[in-house]
Amino acid sequence: MKSAAFWISLAVSCVGGICCAELTAHSIVLRDKLGTICGRGHLLAQVHGRGIYQTDLDRALAEARYVSGTEAEEGTKIERQSALTDLITNIAVQSRATWEIIPRTEMTHELNLLRSQFRDDKTWRLALNGSDLSESSLWRMLRNDLRSRQWISKQIGHQLEITDDECRRFYDSHSANFFVPERLRVSHLFLAAPPETALEIVEGKRTAIEGLSVRLAGGEDFATLAAQNSEDEATKLRSGDLGYFSSSRMPPDFVAAALKLRAGEISRPIRTRLGFHILKLIDVQPARQKTFDEARNDIAVELANQRRATAVQKLSDSLASPRGLSRPRRSAPAGSVVELVPLEFSMSIFTRSLAKSTLLTSVSSRTSAPFSLEWSSNNLSKSERVT
Repeated sequence: MKSAAFWISLAVSCVGGICCAELTAHSIVLRDKLGTICGRGHLLAQVHGRGIYQTDLDRALAEARYVSGTEAEEGTKIERQSALTDLITNIAVQSRATWEIIPRTEMTHELNLLRSQFRDDKTWRLALNGSDLSESSLWRMLRNDLRSRQWISKQIGHQLEITDDECRRFYDSHSANFFVPERLRVSHLFLAAPPETALEIVEGKRTAIEGLSVRLAGGEDFATLAAQNSEDEATKLRSGDLGYFSSSRMPPDFVAAALKLRAGEISRPIRTRLGFHILKLIDVQPARQKTFDEARNDIAVELANQRRATAVQKLSDSLASPRGLSRPRRSAPAGSVVELVPLEFSMSIFTRSLAKSTLLTSVSSRTSAPFSLEWSSNNLSKSERVT
């Protein structure tokens, strides 16, 4: 009898414990109280059983401030609401992406991209510790984000296919977009003298550029003198070559001087608002209309961006279903907790920084912060159009 009573009481205790755990997990009030007791602050939202607390929001705002370079202590009401929206919507996506399979090789590749931003292993460890992260926790965060990205891609990827007929129609109806103005290719030898430069320094630069002009007239090599004397660090080691540019991208007096030259001819020294230049005209490309074949890739990117924005909005609407949404029956006072399951999405919902502090560095050309998900119309980078 004693043995039976023991097992019955144990079973009742287990059932009671499970019921209490379920009640705690689903009770907004209890989770809010536990959050304050455990130092996480008030419960701000609960999405698919996962709570978002004040400390989570504070960390998201700190990450955003680090990325933007601002030092504000607290975000505005709009910034805080936006950050909370991002946190909730990421959880909503992650809950749907739980069963996505990410190859270990891809995980390792992304972790190595992060690791490569630091000069040595010691710096990497210090950055992890300063961000309250371990490699295992960072691994889990990367995995969640990759799963979310893969899930989103599966939902909208089939809607982004662009046909040649669509590109052709866009080309025919937007022909002005594909007009390429006259472009010049110029090399220059440059001595900096912006407006704030002291007069004696300006005069010294003027004397120096005149001396270089005399040496060029005497037959010395332009590329050699540019490498030795030019103060344009970006071009001095490639013969001062500025590449092709249109007139709108250079100071008017610079363009006017270049247009007076014949190909291969070297100018006398000129002065612009930037300083002193000696120009060498390399080539002139006349204005022309891009052919469809030349424009096709740019058009496809443009149309895919437009279609992506539409697809994201449709996905947002579908995820904003009122089913399962729980709200208080009465008007909630400021600072109260509302359970949101699921949450409606904004157009920039898929944004999630993985780390704070020194880990907030660029990972690759496709991410603006360490491994963020950015599925907006800017996700496809359009090749720059020369104007």
